[in-house]
Amino acid sequence: MPKKLHVSTAVAAALTALVLLLAGCAPGNADGDGSGETASTQDDGSAHGGGQEGEEGEADGGEDPAQEPVRTGPVADYGGPAYGDQGEAEVVEAGVWCKTIAVFWGGNEPVPEGVRFTFEEAIVDQAGLQVESGVCGTGGADRSCLGLTVEANESGIFCSVVLRPGEDFADGTTITFSGTLECPTTEVCDAVAAREVDPGPPLVVNTPEGA
Repeated sequence: MPKKLHVSTAVAAALTALVLLLAGCAPGNADGDGSGETASTQDDGSAHGGGQEGEEGEADGGEDPAQEPVRTGPVADYGGPAYGDQGEAEVVEAGVWCKTIAVFWGGNEPVPEGVRFTFEEAIVDQAGLQVESGVCGTGGADRSCLGLTVEANESGIFCSVVLRPGEDFADGTTITFSGTLECPTTEVCDAVAAREVDPGPPLVVNTPEGA
């Protein structure tokens, strides 16, 4: 019995020594070889920080249109080019009318270089009138308003649209435009949007004489 107890005690002592040795190893490396532990911590921190920067970059870069140098929507919402009605609609042929429009940059200060606006859609305020791209009429239009791109400070533009009234067309139907404003930077877009511009009233369409 004493011999067996002695063996167990020896084993226990050996295990205890091993545990102490291992336990002493970790603090010894942290204190004695601190550069390795610190480097590991810095690597982890740098990797995490890099991920945050990437996420912030994605948030700044794309999902919010207000953070981009491109704005899409109604012309009047961000100081796009003004436009004016050039008289009553004209009859082109049976069931087809023409509307001529003047387009120009207005406002209280010049438009920064590199800005451009593209007219993409005509919006009518009630059913019964279809607006299409086309050059028509006698008002001097040399291009269609739809698809028209206006560069910064460009003026003297006369464009037109083709109108097709339906059976439910009502006199007094109005047309406004939406499109895309492109700028060199977000800051330039902000400045253009902040300009004081009178885009003019909506274009009013009534049944022309002879229709």
